[in-house]
Amino acid sequence: MATERPPRVMDAHAERFWEFTLEQELRLQRCGECGRFRWPPGPVCDGCLSEDYSWEEVSGRGTLLCWVIYHRPYFAQYPALHTVLMVELDEGPLFVTQPLDLETEDLRDCLAMQLDWLDGEDQHGEYQLPVFRPAA
Repeated sequence: MATERPPRVMDAHAERFWEFTLEQELRLQRCGECGRFRWPPGPVCDGCLSEDYSWEEVSGRGTLLCWVIYHRPYFAQYPALHTVLMVELDEGPLFVTQPLDLETEDLRDCLAMQLDWLDGEDQHGEYQLPVFRPAA
């Protein structure tokens, strides 16, 4: 059973991203002109403004850059204390996520992280939520 979460915001680019998650594939748009990864997905590259891109699978590895611990509940689905991480993927993009198997006292700068998945479901359907845990 999926854990209740706030509903996803959906557009054509986000929809394709979430389709890949059903196969537990973390795929990001990669610019066909300059080679930069786009995150979040969108219609043009923020580096060169090209509309050309492909969806490429990324490694699922990254480094913990920072985190915040919310002491107030901003969403009913996420009661306080709720931790949010920013992970820099090995490929470069910054990914905001929730921790898995990581206690607040174990948070530290530059912690190696790896991708994992949680079941999700909302008004748009089922999906797999990419989350990060400490690397083995």
